[in-house]
Amino acid sequence: MGILRSKTDPRWVGVALADLDRTLGDHAHCEKKAAATAVKLIADYPGRPDLVRKMAKLAQEETHHFLAVLNELARRGRTLPPDGGDAYAQALLRRVRGGASRLMDRLLVCALIEARSCERLALLARALHDPRLRDLYGRLATAEAGHERLFTELAREGGGAEADLRLEELAREEAALVASLPLGPRIH
Repeated sequence: MGILRSKTDPRWVGVALADLDRTLGDHAHCEKKAAATAVKLIADYPGRPDLVRKMAKLAQEETHHFLAVLNELARRGRTLPPDGGDAYAQALLRRVRGGASRLMDRLLVCALIEARSCERLALLARALHDPRLRDLYGRLATAEAGHERLFTELAREGGGAEADLRLEELAREEAALVASLPLGPRIH
């Protein structure tokens, strides 16, 4: 389970597959926001060259993922739906503290979001019948696992043991949040 402290309700897969077009649309928006988050971290911390380089690479990769999901929507005769927001990510971001802890908290929240995405994309990959789509989701799940590690490592570089303590606290809060949200055709 990695850094997560709970597993997704097994019923989520059925809900996600029952309205796969909506799930794909939501997933596209998640990838778009992940790219935007990486760019925002660059804008907010330009004096950290290692962070800037890693976030630039991440933004590029997330943009490729966004395009891949857009292509799947197009294959299905669909367009990108309006962005309905992401209550999960918004709630996690509200837990980010200010001051000297802000960057570490942002990185840890990003790690948790990537970890939950990884778990759910892997669940979809195992459940999808279309081999091409199953392969895509397997590759995307693997990429999300790498993103989780990247954010966790960056937080630990700046926060040391405090980062691990804070990660545990945020992971417990993330598990409670997931349990409180309704199941829907969404990645989070």
